[in-house]
Amino acid sequence: MSPDTPDFHRELEKKRVKKYQNLARREWIKYSLLGGSGLLASLGYVSFEAQWLEVSKKEILLKRLHPNAKLRILHISDLHLSRAVSLSYIEKALKTGLEQSPDACFMTGDFITDKPETADLIKYEKLLGSFAEKVPTFACLGNHDGGIWAKERGGFSSNQTVKNLLKSAKIKVLENERMEIYLKGQNIDIVGLGDLWSKECRPHTCLERLSVPEKNSGRPVILLNHNPDAKDALKEYRWDMMLAGHTHGGQFKVPIKNDAPFAPVKDRSMIDGTFPWKGKIIHITRGVGNLYGVRLNCRPEISLLKVSGIS
Repeated sequence: MSPDTPDFHRELEKKRVKKYQNLARREWIKYSLLGGSGLLASLGYVSFEAQWLEVSKKEILLKRLHPNAKLRILHISDLHLSRAVSLSYIEKALKTGLEQSPDACFMTGDFITDKPETADLIKYEKLLGSFAEKVPTFACLGNHDGGIWAKERGGFSSNQTVKNLLKSAKIKVLENERMEIYLKGQNIDIVGLGDLWSKECRPHTCLERLSVPEKNSGRPVILLNHNPDAKDALKEYRWDMMLAGHTHGGQFKVPIKNDAPFAPVKDRSMIDGTFPWKGKIIHITRGVGNLYGVRLNCRPEISLLKVSGIS
């Protein structure tokens, strides 16, 4: 064939290849946009869920509490003031808690994540103080609140900053301490433990061993403890109900399977909820705040525990 003679077959093949390339490019752009939109939607949802606060209400029968007793206990944990968790969101959560008309509030640690700015800590103190004016509030501390664990991750080297903040807010902090309170005609012992990961958990200083005679005249003992894994160190001690946080309910739960692969505990049979354990009760709340500003299949919560005595 002469070079000047048109090769229609070759021309048709070039057009076909070009058409295919254009089509492939359009398909790639389309699916990339769809994939990108899906990713953005997913990111938008997990950010939305991180602030989709839930009020969970649970009824609990507590041994050694008077049969006629009916207490409304607000359990709040893991507020995690940080860039991911704003003061305005925490204020909303505390306001929602007060709307439940609690008789007392127990907070189980991780008030901050890293090192908030001084100005934010001052505002935080006022916010918590306004809350504590309206309901008696008691607290223990968590691993993010300062100490060995926090220092290694850019946090405060001790928990004194958070303790001072809570003290100024008129929140009673119990760190390996015990106190008797009078609540709606009921004498109750409140015990707050130091944090397990911070190596501050010392139950021998504030709890009675089961092997020795009881000294508190049969009063129920409510234990404030950030990390539920500490329960294994507490099985030889006398207490009735543990309130814990730390897990964030897993923060990320695999849909359908409901697995929580990132839950920061050894015992993943207890991620959130109420559990009987060796004749005692453990309640783990999913917490108000979060890390990194995301949650999936695991809404933040405040817990209202309606606690009654056993008749």
